[in-house]
Amino acid sequence: MTGRDEVLAVVRAQIRAVCPEVDPAAIRPDRSMRELGCDSLDRLDVVVGTLDALGLELRPDTFAGVRDIGGLVDALVAELGRAGTPGGRRG
Repeated sequence: MTGRDEVLAVVRAQIRAVCPEVDPAAIRPDRSMRELGCDSLDRLDVVVGTLDALGLELRPDTFAGVRDIGGLVDALVAELGRAGTPGGRRG
């Protein structure tokens, strides 16, 4: 699974699992998890759960500069691409 829409679906599912009070319609690429009411621990849980669901290892530099859900999805798609290439990492 490397498509942006597929990764966005995983991120949305993780946000809903960690913060069930969030309106699903509000989980859009242009919004940040902070704007949705997710605190720092919630955000960490979403990222860790998403990495686990995608079979990726945590690389903190992957998320440098990520400001919104769309940026998170883009970083994860790029990481999936690296993990699927020869010499790449798979968790």
